[in-house]
Amino acid sequence: MKVLAYVLFVAALSVPVGAQQRGGMLDVGTAQLRYAVMGSGPALVFINGWALNYSVWDDQAVAFAPRYQVVRYDLRGFGKSTGHSDETGDADDLRILLDSLGVQSARLVGLSRGASVAASFATRWPERVDALVLYGTPPTPDFPLPPEMRGGPPFAAIARAHGMDSLRKWLDASPVAWYPPDRPQAADKIRKALADYDGRDLLDPRPASGRVPPATLADLSRLRVPVLLINGDHDMPMMRLIADTLARRIPGAKRVVIVNGGHGAHVAQPEAFNRELAAFLGSTRRQE
Repeated sequence: MKVLAYVLFVAALSVPVGAQQRGGMLDVGTAQLRYAVMGSGPALVFINGWALNYSVWDDQAVAFAPRYQVVRYDLRGFGKSTGHSDETGDADDLRILLDSLGVQSARLVGLSRGASVAASFATRWPERVDALVLYGTPPTPDFPLPPEMRGGPPFAAIARAHGMDSLRKWLDASPVAWYPPDRPQAADKIRKALADYDGRDLLDPRPASGRVPPATLADLSRLRVPVLLINGDHDMPMMRLIADTLARRIPGAKRVVIVNGGHGAHVAQPEAFNRELAAFLGSTRRQE
């Protein structure tokens, strides 16, 4: 697997950023999704986390395009995509995007909220998932967390009372934004993505559509596709706890921790993240 990863990285050096990228805006009914596709081969989809956009996957798009058809997109209500945030509609949006690209099945990599999207898609359409990577995944609705850990940070209250600039500063100083001191470019990349976030999900929330229910622990325990659970070693303790629990509940799941990485380990340590992802994808085989 180390040879496979090395070949992948060497090949990536010959792929200029954006040289083979194509994409645009896709109408999914109640929103327009911005998406980008690079490379050819088996489909590999990267799904961004809350408040971010597909630019956070730049390193991965370049690294994996020599071997895969890399698909990235902004979730509805984030980045350049239009519409309003809808966590129960995100998985169906992904289905529409894959249909539009003629992709029958794909390998899914989701970060944080994107991991929830990938999990919901995999439990609703398991036949369309060749491998599933849950990275920094949040709790499922039925995850046994103490009540005091269930509510989450007061993002909406901060945005409404103090404005989006204050929310961005709060996020930048929070544990979710930990990056190694010697990797300032990683923090800068996330700040740039956050600058594109307008907070419409906080300032103008809409009722969920209910199109695809969120995946539960029971749903995930029935998965028969290869699953990888990733965190950085400096990710928040709750996130690491969730991944440890899912690793025990999901049959055959693999567990990886990226050294000197936080919630955005793929930005802070792209070489290590890509190496682990390449090894997993190269070893996957659907369980029957």
